[in-house]
Amino acid sequence: MLSIFVETSCNRYNRDECVSCHVYEPLMEHPVSQWHLTTEQARSMAEKIRNVDVLNQLAQQEINLTGGEATQNPDIVEICRIFQSVTPHVCLHTNLDILSEKSKRWHRLLEIMKLGARVDITLYPTAWESSQKYFLGEMLRLQDKLIVNVVYESLSDLQNQINLLLSFFIEKGSTYSHVTELLKTYADKIATLTKEHPDCDEKMFTMHLGDTEAFARNPEFTLGLSLLPAFNVDDNGQRSMTSMPFPKDQYFIGCPAARGSIDIMTIQQNGEMTPCCDVGNLKCQPKFGNVLNDSPEEIMAKMETSMKVLASGVQKNHENLKTGKAGQLVEEGIPPYCH
Repeated sequence: MLSIFVETSCNRYNRDECVSCHVYEPLMEHPVSQWHLTTEQARSMAEKIRNVDVLNQLAQQEINLTGGEATQNPDIVEICRIFQSVTPHVCLHTNLDILSEKSKRWHRLLEIMKLGARVDITLYPTAWESSQKYFLGEMLRLQDKLIVNVVYESLSDLQNQINLLLSFFIEKGSTYSHVTELLKTYADKIATLTKEHPDCDEKMFTMHLGDTEAFARNPEFTLGLSLLPAFNVDDNGQRSMTSMPFPKDQYFIGCPAARGSIDIMTIQQNGEMTPCCDVGNLKCQPKFGNVLNDSPEEIMAKMETSMKVLASGVQKNHENLKTGKAGQLVEEGIPPYCH
């Protein structure tokens, strides 16, 4: 997948659940003049993606338009069209914190869904009743696929968010019975875990959920659930080594690129690329080229060099873990939780 940042600004920075947003600090380094990805930049990116095999292969899996809040980019509909010329598989992530049907952001989302691009959301309990619940219902009229990101700070927080979704889909009726069945499975398992092991570690959590599916599918509608633990983030934009719901254990991210495999590429508005599934890792120093400024040949050369740097940094992170130095930054400039 290619994850492309199209917008720096967001209406939820430093609010409620977003106080510790791990993209805020690195993204806000961009000058205001660069907050919106422009259509010209999008066309340049699209052309370069077509001409770099590894990027084109990732694009054919999916291009995800994100931010910041992607719908705050005034040209987001045209940008979506541009990337649809590269691949039919384009999605956009939104916080869906919208206060009115007259909102320009909502009208942009309507146009994007009419183009056939999928719109995904992150659930925010503080915005659920005031905006998300209503607009999610409207979204279901226009698309038959949806991924919901659930960022949770504790088991009780996760339980609450799953129950919000469960109640919502129960109200929507029998068309979504397969969705409510999956959500009930999550609700029951998390309720048991919260009651019997409220201070469990991540390993117990994973074992307890077992092989519970992440998707509820039928021909009419598909729901995907992505459960993401929250992290404390310091003033420099670095996340802690332990997650908020599982503070007993260090929480690591596997780095496929350090092992020679690029499974995802995150592209910032300035064209800089980072091969990571965690969008909070924008400050990872080994860069994989600039899709706006570098030639295809330069991009491939930088990818090869940076994969070696990542491998070296990961090896040092492993050594630090074994010697009780976990959390120390290594000279390769990769986060200490990357392994």
